[in-house]
Amino acid sequence: MASTSQIENGSNLTKWGILGAGAMGWLWTYYLQRAKIDTLLLQRQNTSYRECIIQKDNIFENCRTSAMKSDNPSLPTIEALIVSTKAYSVKNALLPIQEGLISKQTPIILLQNGLGVFEEVRELFPKQPILILSTSNGAYWQESELLKITGSGSSYLGTLDNSVPKPLKNILFNRLKATGLPISLTDNILKKLWEKLLVNCSINSISALWLCRNGDLLDNPNSKEIWKRIVLEGVEVMRQELHQEVEPSEILSLIDQVAYKTSANYSSMCEDRRKNRPNEVDYILGYVVRKAYQQHLSVPTLETLADLLKFPENSS
Repeated sequence: MASTSQIENGSNLTKWGILGAGAMGWLWTYYLQRAKIDTLLLQRQNTSYRECIIQKDNIFENCRTSAMKSDNPSLPTIEALIVSTKAYSVKNALLPIQEGLISKQTPIILLQNGLGVFEEVRELFPKQPILILSTSNGAYWQESELLKITGSGSSYLGTLDNSVPKPLKNILFNRLKATGLPISLTDNILKKLWEKLLVNCSINSISALWLCRNGDLLDNPNSKEIWKRIVLEGVEVMRQELHQEVEPSEILSLIDQVAYKTSANYSSMCEDRRKNRPNEVDYILGYVVRKAYQQHLSVPTLETLADLLKFPENSS
């Protein structure tokens, strides 16, 4: 059994777990394997391995990983677990392996859109090392087992509390950095999460309503006008939460950059709506609306978009 202290002291253990077989789970599986880090995919299927085709530019590669059913309580020893399931599924996905993760004090790395998941996971794991990986990498399923990587944006690794000792944080960061993806270690992950949250409120919500690619929003004056309203409302909430000044122009510039870098992508919320699946609106737009209510701020644009994008309860 490998403990946190063993990892910190340079254990040779280099198998990482990936919980969730969606686009982001496979994207990190692919890049970790390229960095010579073994992976174990925890998924719904009861198979010992999984594979898919990765398309990057005009190059096609086969990506194969060992796998096991995600509700199997007999979790083997892994150095860290990346949780890539949708925000609304995280808690239920972790419950079957909760005991194994706690007994081995396995670091958990959260990879969800939005905010609010960390607090839910902390309730399940009061003393566990929990990190957050905020990323703007782009990938989507072109076919059922063909994943197209459309862009490699910046990623940030950090934590919202003091649960992760610095030596352990550095080791996990160096593992992720070995993938070759642009990644930074930050002591202010909350600011990065809020920036991404407002980007998601803007790009994901409008692309989901219009069922279009991210790039289709760039030259559309209607989307630009709605983005301005979203950002002006969202920045007021963000300022209160971070207790610091935030410039709307910086957020709007970031939205443009992300939309451009992921122009070929359908956002995750758009994909969910196209396929008639629940979405993460409660952790994105809904989260900002709830914080605005607590601060007695008016956010009519965000509130309207959140209501429009809620998945009908009788269809779930």
